[in-house]
Amino acid sequence: MGLSDLAFADLAVEQDPAASRYKRFSDDLRLVSVPETYWGELQALRNQMEAHNSHRFRMVFGGMNLRVQKRDTPYGSVFIARRIASILRKLDDIGLPIPLVQTLRDARMRSGLLLFAGGPGMGKTTLGCALLMDRLERIGGFTWTAENPVEYDLQGSRGNGQCYQEEIDDDTEVQRVFMDTLRSGADTFYIGEIREQSAAKTAGLAAASGMLVISTLHADNPQQAILKMGMLSGFDGLAQCLRGVVTLRIDKEPAGGAMPGGGMPGGGVANGKSPQSILHVQSFFVEDEPTRMKIRDGNMAAINQDIEAQKNRSMSMGRIYGSAGGR
Repeated sequence: MGLSDLAFADLAVEQDPAASRYKRFSDDLRLVSVPETYWGELQALRNQMEAHNSHRFRMVFGGMNLRVQKRDTPYGSVFIARRIASILRKLDDIGLPIPLVQTLRDARMRSGLLLFAGGPGMGKTTLGCALLMDRLERIGGFTWTAENPVEYDLQGSRGNGQCYQEEIDDDTEVQRVFMDTLRSGADTFYIGEIREQSAAKTAGLAAASGMLVISTLHADNPQQAILKMGMLSGFDGLAQCLRGVVTLRIDKEPAGGAMPGGGMPGGGVANGKSPQSILHVQSFFVEDEPTRMKIRDGNMAAINQDIEAQKNRSMSMGRIYGSAGGR
């Protein structure tokens, strides 16, 4: 057995292997010490991590794809490794409601900002990249990305389209990548994650320039996502460009529970079986000028009412945008 057989989602690699601990799945609060049998391989992993000059990078070790962040503490560096899937799932395989998939595939959606939000490890990047590939294959065009770091290998021809990826060392480089992208005939611009003001403002500028901008954001629901983006980029600009927000949450259920679902790589083990992963989806699309006016004013109470009204209307029409499904 090797380190790749250890069921982890997040792994903290310290100088002393005995101090290294891991999470079995991303939202688990129970940390587990790495068994001594893996310490030698864990040290080899850390040696490879230390060879990287960046504080954020992707690496492959023992057949595992890892997204790594280096954190400097008073007692030495700690590397936080997140395990990511080696193969990007197709959009149809993620578990979204079919009407939502149809909306995301709509060829008429050629510009504006589309956000995928959720907590750590909820599948934001997987969904964003899966949508990029799906739209390239079905619709076409040029896509450029700005990622810190690159997680999935997307570059190359995809059906009718073509994707080019650019890995950046700092989030402030998103603006520079966008300015270059403007001169490259791009139709879609993907920002790996919006974490600070510069990237948020650039996302709005790119969307206002006629591109479809897809990105991810840490937020638990559409309300939080709109509030956070408004605080980062300004509500006025957000009102002009926002097309929609899709939030994801994965709940773990003990194997054999009443709800359907499937285990995920890196998931925990209960009674010898991986827990079931239940994907909950909530979405909100900006449909009219009155909604944009509420966003422009930062009127979160009114926006919350619109989100609930859209959810109820979608359910009554059979278009269930807020749902749970296996993942």
